[in-house]
Amino acid sequence: MLPLQGITVLDLTQVIAGPVAGQILGDMGADVIKVEPLEGDHFRPQMGGAWVPAMNRNKRGLALDLKSEGGKQVMWRLVQRADVFMEAFVPGVMTRLGFGYEAVSAVNPGIVYLSISGYGQTGPYRNRAGYDPCIQAETGIMEATGHQDGPPARVGAAPVDQGTGTYGALGVALALLARHRTGRGQHIDLALYDVGVQLMSHWITNYGRTGEDPQRMGMSHTLIVPLRTFATQTQPLYVACTNDAFWHKLLEGIGLAKLKADPRFRTNADRVANRAVLEPMLEAAFAAQTCEELLARLIPAGVPCAPVKKVSDMLHDPHAIARQSFVEMAYPGLGKVMAANNPLRLSDAPVGVRRLGPHLGEHTREILREVGYRDGEIDALAKAHAVRLHEDEPAAS
Repeated sequence: MLPLQGITVLDLTQVIAGPVAGQILGDMGADVIKVEPLEGDHFRPQMGGAWVPAMNRNKRGLALDLKSEGGKQVMWRLVQRADVFMEAFVPGVMTRLGFGYEAVSAVNPGIVYLSISGYGQTGPYRNRAGYDPCIQAETGIMEATGHQDGPPARVGAAPVDQGTGTYGALGVALALLARHRTGRGQHIDLALYDVGVQLMSHWITNYGRTGEDPQRMGMSHTLIVPLRTFATQTQPLYVACTNDAFWHKLLEGIGLAKLKADPRFRTNADRVANRAVLEPMLEAAFAAQTCEELLARLIPAGVPCAPVKKVSDMLHDPHAIARQSFVEMAYPGLGKVMAANNPLRLSDAPVGVRRLGPHLGEHTREILREVGYRDGEIDALAKAHAVRLHEDEPAAS
């Protein structure tokens, strides 16, 4: 039995962070109802069609106009039955629509209400919309990323959005656990900004100790040497010598054992101070060998290292295949689609794809029937543009 089976989630979120949270909850067995406006989540057309299968599996789709009287009535019926309410609007929007935390919890005191926003429900920036790259810029991530002689760079993935989605799912699970003990729900205030700050945790601590901001080092690291990518005769190789034991093993593996006795490189502090002298020696040693032969020596020796791969390489990696790190799904109109699998591996609750990401309004009729609407009433709501039925679904006769 999946751990969240029997839990109903109303997912009103859009873009990436909230949908990721909803997908994690759906993967864990919750009945996640993705509630979208009649025109759909504005991210649906983005990413060449990749957004729906990447972040919205194991959900049902309901298209609803929350500004209409009929749409509001539908939502209140759903709220009465739900365990979790998730929204990702600028603070105040849901209150103006009539579905802020106070109103929703008054109707359903046990509901767990997750608010995801760019900057949180409090603070001088609370009314700003938030986006992953902007948060990367504001929290120091971007300034710390890029080559030493180049401008700040955005991290190529969406770490703030993905991290916020993960924290969102964790917060919901913890609040449900607390409700099991107290019978009460609660409001979770989750901000992309706070997650961005958390991602810089060790740099914040380092600044507090030294007063120094992180420097852009490209593939290197300000505080550790060597921790960077080296070119080889075949494929780039990343090495992370985070202690002196790894350093000695690295030197033996690349054929520079003579440097173990060199006082300029004895400790990490010595290596940082003499980076300009040391790194050309290492570069020459790596460049004279293939990535494959280096890996064959360094990995058995326990040196942290990895080849630098493309996504296309990773998808054919035997370890990724063995770990079932991605899933393949057949999507109508898209064909075979691959997506990242849920990384959680619960021994008693194997995660799988129970539902494909929903088409806009795909399950509107099904969900409305569950909360007591008859087909004639549903058709009337659709005609009044309070809800939207899936375009391929014929009206009930």
